[in-house]
Amino acid sequence: FSSTIATGGNNLALDAGAAGNVTLTGAVTGGGDLTVRDGDVQSYAALTVNSLDILDATTSVTLGGTVTATTTIDVNSGGTIVQNGAIASGTNLDYDAGSTIAINAAIGVSGTVDIDATGVTTIAAAGAITAGGAVTFGADKTGTLTTSGDIDTTDDNVTFTRAVTLGGNVDIDTVGTAAGNILFSSTIATGGNNLALDAG
Repeated sequence: FSSTIATGGNNLALDAGAAGNVTLTGAVTGGGDLTVRDGDVQSYAALTVNSLDILDATTSVTLGGTVTATTTIDVNSGGTIVQNGAIASGTNLDYDAGSTIAINAAIGVSGTVDIDATGVTTIAAAGAITAGGAVTFGADKTGTLTTSGDIDTTDDNVTFTRAVTLGGNVDIDTVGTAAGNILFSSTIATGGNNLALDAG
């Protein structure tokens, strides 16, 4: 698609097979569910949808524009995931990559955030996460995390299952007054950067 797509609230399903590419150069507007069953190299501009469900990508998924979702955002890649545009809204977000993940813009959702990669997940300072539910890294895959981004939840747990390296100063805050645990299950390499924690 070399220009915009106006869904008018209708659902759009795409399947390019394991070797075909999926490229959306223009914005998707109008809501509806966007489902991508398969594709090799996948690239997306701004998306305004009800839900985003990328079931499989052979090589890569790049979210180049702002994603505004009403419900869930689920991205599965056998290779890399690169988020260059902000996640402006959504309920639960799930990234699952067979290689690396790069988060270069903010994530803001009302539900949970689950991020899993076999390789390193790298979060830029601009990639701050604000979630209304729990935030979990590395629950199902062995990849480590390098982060410069802050994390805020609303009385919900923040869990780091694998080793963490700080790429800059990081502030993690479960914000509310009720229970919201911060759990590191492996090593933390600060690299001389500051780490601030607030579990309420």
